[in-house]
Amino acid sequence: MNRSKKRYENLIGIVLLVFLVGYILIPTLKTVNLSFLEGNNFTISHYKNFLSLKTNRAFIINTIFLGFSTVIICGLIGTSLAFFIGYFKFPCKSIVSKLLLTPIMVPGVIIVIAFIQLYGESGIITKSLEMIFHLDRIPFKFAGFWGILFVHAYTQYIYFFINVSVAIKHIDYSTIEAAKNLGAKNSKIFFSIILPVIKPALLGASIMTFIGGIGSFSAPSLIGGKFRVLTTQILFAKSNNHMDIASVEVVLLTVIAFIFLFVCRYYEKKSSFPAQVKSVEIKEIIIENSLLRKLFVTFTFLLIFFIILPVITIFILSFVTSGTWLVEIFPKDFSWTNYIKIFTKSNTLKPFINSINMSVISGLLGVAVAVPCSYIIVKTKSKFNFLIESLVMIPWALPASAIAINLINTFNKTSIFSLNKILVGTYILLPLSYFIGILPLIFRSTNISMYNLNDAYEDASKSLGGSWLYTFRRVTLPIIMPGIVSGVVIGFIRCMGEYTSSAYLYTVANKPISIAMVNAVFEYEIGLAMAYGVLTIVFILILSFISTALKNKHK
Repeated sequence: MNRSKKRYENLIGIVLLVFLVGYILIPTLKTVNLSFLEGNNFTISHYKNFLSLKTNRAFIINTIFLGFSTVIICGLIGTSLAFFIGYFKFPCKSIVSKLLLTPIMVPGVIIVIAFIQLYGESGIITKSLEMIFHLDRIPFKFAGFWGILFVHAYTQYIYFFINVSVAIKHIDYSTIEAAKNLGAKNSKIFFSIILPVIKPALLGASIMTFIGGIGSFSAPSLIGGKFRVLTTQILFAKSNNHMDIASVEVVLLTVIAFIFLFVCRYYEKKSSFPAQVKSVEIKEIIIENSLLRKLFVTFTFLLIFFIILPVITIFILSFVTSGTWLVEIFPKDFSWTNYIKIFTKSNTLKPFINSINMSVISGLLGVAVAVPCSYIIVKTKSKFNFLIESLVMIPWALPASAIAINLINTFNKTSIFSLNKILVGTYILLPLSYFIGILPLIFRSTNISMYNLNDAYEDASKSLGGSWLYTFRRVTLPIIMPGIVSGVVIGFIRCMGEYTSSAYLYTVANKPISIAMVNAVFEYEIGLAMAYGVLTIVFILILSFISTALKNKHK
């Protein structure tokens, strides 16, 4: 039994290692290699030429500044909301906490387009304020750095909100009460008791928001204006066939991401806080002052309204008849035309079907790779563990634009990993990039369930004569299914609205819904773009309900 198990584990470990090397490590190294080549000769001239220009250095500075700014603003918002929900008791608290997760259910490019319709130069809110207050000019400009940061604040605060909300539950309230009894000030309690507990959560969320910030493409490309960052310049270089410059920019972007990742991981390990064996949960505060309670309720209402306003806007504008809303502040002509167009014209429906198909392909690939990787790393002592885990997590620090360029540089020639075919310009390359991007998500989600898997279940199956493969298929897999489903759903949501890698890799045959939405906006078919958005949101909601049912079934 042990020999059979060991043989299976070694075989799976080798296959996984070869796969990960071929589709993650080699593409990454190809881009690094290309950035140092002039013909067939090694050179650093590409870096010298790139960094010698002040405008190029500005792109790097803008990228780093945007990344740190995203971390700061999302940290303030997400952490504040986590304490807001965790500490205070108020009506409909459960509903409010769920609504605060709304941005995670809506693909980023859809949010950007909705914000443009609300806060853009001709946006509903912008023009309404201009009319109400009789202004000579628009009250604010939704563009450039501040516009991008506004979008990031809305779409990425959830990382801090989720992580800190979980960490708050591990705070031992008895230590806070003891500190108060000893005369400690609130500031002292926060920095000495609360902060050490939530610090790992803050660092983990910081990694996600920083990489999301520097890797952002939809907001900088649609509303960035003169504020340019590396992601937009990478596409510009690629479009002009300057792959050497694009490779240099990708390497710089990747280095920035990895430096921040390693620094945060270093402090994350140093700040690990031992869990209490038995702790007293935080007592919710009831606001007794009637005025404060009314202010609190008002603030809560305004917060939720702001959170769901973009979604409401998407649904309403999806009924606007194309070509009728050009001058007026508010649309007046509504119909089912956009939905009829999508479901009666194959070329209009195709982007939606393409996105579903490619998301399914990437999700299935993710499960096929992430689950055995998780099992090998968590449940075995394979000599491949460190290499497999390192390779699986590389895409976590790679912005989508970097992944896309890596694949272009690798599969623009025949390779054993492409079955001796050129994949650039083919259907499969885009879902392959989706898969690489979501692999760490599915892997980490599966790990949570795998770590909680009691070895006694597997031992019982084996003692009754079940083979290793039978035990994995009939015992292990059903138990870890909730973790797999959670990872796949999050990955599917990301793939459905993925715009960055789509802009680099899509073809006529696999044009996704994100590209179709942006094209519709530029063609002044706002209603059609929003109808695409509604279909995406509805599909994601249905998928979420199904996944919840599946997870409950396997509990």
